[in-house]
Amino acid sequence: MAGILSCVCAALVFPGCRPDHLQEIGDMNRAATPAPIPPASAAAIPAKRFSIPPAEAAEVFGEALRRGLPANGLLVVADIRLQRLLVVEAAGVVCEYAMSSSKYGTGNKVGSNQTPLGWHRVSERIGGDQIHGRSFTSRRPDPVVLDPADWRSDGGRDYVLTRILWLTGLEPGVNAGGTVDSHERCIYIHGTNQEHLLGQPASHGCIRLSNRDVMELYDVAEGREVYCLIR
Repeated sequence: MAGILSCVCAALVFPGCRPDHLQEIGDMNRAATPAPIPPASAAAIPAKRFSIPPAEAAEVFGEALRRGLPANGLLVVADIRLQRLLVVEAAGVVCEYAMSSSKYGTGNKVGSNQTPLGWHRVSERIGGDQIHGRSFTSRRPDPVVLDPADWRSDGGRDYVLTRILWLTGLEPGVNAGGTVDSHERCIYIHGTNQEHLLGQPASHGCIRLSNRDVMELYDVAEGREVYCLIR
C-alpha cells in the first residue's frame, strides 16, 4: 500500500500528470492567442483527493490488463454517479477531473443521446495541433475559436472544443456492433463551452471535460494505449 501511495504522490505535480508537456502546451497557445487558459473548473477535485481508493484502482486496472491493456497503458474511468473522470495507471490514480455525461442518462442505443456504459478504448485522438478553444464539426477543425470567456456559455450552440478522444466499444452487443456501437455513435471525450455544468449530467451522450483538462488528458495519453471504463 505504501508503495502505491508513494508512486501516486510522485506522479502528482499540480494538477496533472505531465508538467513538461503542459508547459509546452502553454507556450504554444500563448504564441497562438493572447487569451490565457483559465483555472481548472471549480468542480474539479483538489489534488491528492481521489474518488477511487488504491485497492479499487488496482482492481479496475487489473481488469483492464485482462482485457488487453498493456502494462504501460492508461485507464480512464468515467464515473456516472459521481460525475468524475479518473486517470489510472499501474502506480494508481494520477488525475481526477469533473465531467459531464448525458443529461438523458445512460444507454447504448443509436439515437438515444445517452452515454454508453462498459469498456472502451480510445481509437482516435484528434486536435493535437490545434489551439485551445478550437471548435470541431464532424471531427474537423472549423473556423471558430472560442475565447476562454466563452467557455461557460448558457444557451446557444453546444460546441465540441479543443481536443477529441474518440471511443470504440470493446463489448460486442453492449457497446460494439449493431445498434449499440459507440464508435458509430461518435461517443467522444471532448472539451466544452459549458464548463459551468461540469459535475452534473449535461451532454448529449459524450463525456465532457473542461478545455484545460481535456488538453492535459490528451497530452498524458500521447503514445500510450488508453482504455476507458464508463460505469
